[in-house]
Amino acid sequence: MRVFGLERVNKKFHFQKNKYSDGFTTEPPECKMTQQGGEYLGTNEVTHAGLPCRPWGNSWKPPEIPDCCGSGFPDEEVDGNHNLCRNPNGEAAPWCYSEENGQEFCAVPFCAVKFEEGDGLYPECRLKEKGKEYVGTKNETETGRPCLPWDSQSHREPWGFSNSSEIAYKDHFLNRDLSIHKNYCRNPGFHRERPWCFVSDPNVQWEYCDVPFCRDLDPPECKLTGKGGEYVGRRSVTISGFPCMHWLSIKTTMSVPLFKYFLSASPDEVDGSHNFCRSIGLGTHGPWCFSSLPTGPRIEYCDVPFCPESDGKLCDIRVSGKCISSRECRTTPKGLEYMGTKSTTKSGYPCQPWMSNTPNNQELKAHYSSNFGASFPDDLHPSHNFCRNPTSDPKGPWCYNGAGKKPSTDYCDIPFC
Repeated sequence: MRVFGLERVNKKFHFQKNKYSDGFTTEPPECKMTQQGGEYLGTNEVTHAGLPCRPWGNSWKPPEIPDCCGSGFPDEEVDGNHNLCRNPNGEAAPWCYSEENGQEFCAVPFCAVKFEEGDGLYPECRLKEKGKEYVGTKNETETGRPCLPWDSQSHREPWGFSNSSEIAYKDHFLNRDLSIHKNYCRNPGFHRERPWCFVSDPNVQWEYCDVPFCRDLDPPECKLTGKGGEYVGRRSVTISGFPCMHWLSIKTTMSVPLFKYFLSASPDEVDGSHNFCRSIGLGTHGPWCFSSLPTGPRIEYCDVPFCPESDGKLCDIRVSGKCISSRECRTTPKGLEYMGTKSTTKSGYPCQPWMSNTPNNQELKAHYSSNFGASFPDDLHPSHNFCRNPTSDPKGPWCYNGAGKKPSTDYCDIPFC
């Protein structure tokens, strides 16, 4: 394989020499500058699981995979024995085929980038270079133009957004919810450098916003919104204590929909070492991750609480992220509206937190059933184990048994108002 000189790499891929180690002179760096890593020219030839990559040009290759040396590869003058990790078809990260597991991502790290702390106070500042996690309220561009509401979709889908018909416009935004973003500066999509917004001038269409870096760049270990799409903390274990799997190590059949279809709305970028809890795709009530169990990967939420109120107080009951007073009674037989703090059943069993899969596994209901997941009158958080009736049970509020599986559920004694 030909080794590229620095001049060639800089010319074709716009590498910035100061982002790499001092030892980088003639060979491409063993890191990527972008999430998808289409520019990666390193020599990694094993998958994230450590399996050897098969040559791209072999006859075993499925027809939908680009031919070696085609336009999707950044290399030039390579032959059919080329087996290095690449991203010729716009996947979430560099990858290759292994004989044992088929298509897998490779553990290509990000190139180190240094930036200085700013003077902003969270959340009116950005914690990461691209500011994809930003959920502040700035609503004008760096030239002073007012931002347009995101839901107006004034200029359709611009460059940087996926053009896949399988990805809805709203799915490019944190929490996949346009209503909370209004006309605030945000950074949805793949390729923009920092928060931006649409503007009314059709000849300009969009501009960057002047969002400063935070004074403290350590991300808070809490969430501001119910779904927690903005969370970029470093928690990497589930509520039940299981270690999180690396996102790019998930089997392709699971990782492709997560990262090809939902990476645009991720609050940060992902490389081979990233195993932090995040709220992307399937998350309904907060950051989550896959944990590895003998039965296979399992989804579970992580212990990411709401951030304290501005006065430092914690609260048990929130609706749309806002703290409200509890009401310890119900007004209807089903008690769908009940938002009290009762956490023991009629039989005296302690209630299991709704976001936990231990001891009773709630995975399928909590993540995939819209009737269940959307039927809580208040926001869920890791310690939320209060009696509720998300299934509209005629007998009223209930909960899972936090002391065991026999019985798995029990009703609660909630008085009428």
